[in-house]
Amino acid sequence: MFLAATGFVCEDGGSVASANALMLTSLLSLGHKVDFFSKPSFVDPGPVVGEHSLFHHVPVINYVSDGVRRCCSKVPLVGKLASFNDARRYNILIVDAINKEQKRKGYDAVLWMGDYARGNVRGVPSISFAQGPPGTDARSVLSRFHEIRKLSGAMVALKWHLLAKMRLSRMGLPNFTFSDHIIVGSGQAKSTLQEVYGVESKRISIIPYPIDLANFNVIDPDECTAESQLRIIWLGRVVPRKRLDLFLEATALLIREGLNLQLTIVGGIGMVPQYKKMIEAFEFQEQLNWVPSLPHEKIPQLLRDHHILVQPSDEENFGSSVAEAQACGLPVVVGKTNGNADYLCSQDIHLSDDKVDTLAKALRTAYTRKQNGKLGNKGESRANAERYFDIRVVEKQLDQTLDETTVKYRLTH
Repeated sequence: MFLAATGFVCEDGGSVASANALMLTSLLSLGHKVDFFSKPSFVDPGPVVGEHSLFHHVPVINYVSDGVRRCCSKVPLVGKLASFNDARRYNILIVDAINKEQKRKGYDAVLWMGDYARGNVRGVPSISFAQGPPGTDARSVLSRFHEIRKLSGAMVALKWHLLAKMRLSRMGLPNFTFSDHIIVGSGQAKSTLQEVYGVESKRISIIPYPIDLANFNVIDPDECTAESQLRIIWLGRVVPRKRLDLFLEATALLIREGLNLQLTIVGGIGMVPQYKKMIEAFEFQEQLNWVPSLPHEKIPQLLRDHHILVQPSDEENFGSSVAEAQACGLPVVVGKTNGNADYLCSQDIHLSDDKVDTLAKALRTAYTRKQNGKLGNKGESRANAERYFDIRVVEKQLDQTLDETTVKYRLTH
């Protein structure tokens, strides 16, 4: 199959970009030919694929809009608008470039990696392997408005309220009709696309992101031994949707009860800078370590240094950090609307709601198990990760979806 592809790819980047890097190299290893379209300074696939004979990079550069964005980046609101226009213009250029090459070469399909298709390419289907339903962060800004106002003041809260409304408007949302087929990481994400955006079920497939299981692995396969301290890690951007407030309130409650917890928060402050006040105001600073930024290659050892990962996020399509933790043998706790609930094993806990007491109860259970040396079976967690997130498993599902979509497209066009 001859594919045109574009999106976010980086071997040493974040979870989504590194997963896409695995999938890109996998497509080439399966014998697919790939033309990849991107601005080299934004996404450079060269380090990922090297000099592969089946791969060709097509540079797409938005000189004017990118220059305007850089000049206006520090101007309030204007910078946001310039950034939005730059992204819009870049997407237009990508689609134009793919259409131009399509006329010359004749692709079988277009694969958007980590994004939704931004336009039609004549004569071939577009498959979007999206990070998840759009607008999840925007919806959380609206639902957490009072929390944002309390932390940052009325003006900042109103600014983010306005931006969230714009994001959820027709101007801010992708045009789903450009995608002949959409791939998301969980049933949670599929339900949101159907119920919120009216996307037909037959146009959606569920495939989890692959994890680099050679890198994220179990060093010590022994089961957890009895130890008084429970080391808990929270990994992700510090934004309203990730529910850091819930994590901090629940753990503070347990520490007051006398539980010996050591907390690590890994993630930069995004969107609302004042969210760092939550961390600074935590009652038990000596039992909290905040790491704003950490290279992705250091995450595996950090996970192995902890006993359990907690991700109480709202509307989580697929939390790669949860899958990475499972691959390292850790049990995980995930929120009610976290799509990773599709991929849990008996060692893991799926919260029934987003109440502080519910998360506290789950962690209290984990703490008791830890004291008895029975917190988790690393072998079971690892086997669970291999079952779902091995690139060989994912590539088969992706290859089948690409094949079925192209066949269906040819029969109906």
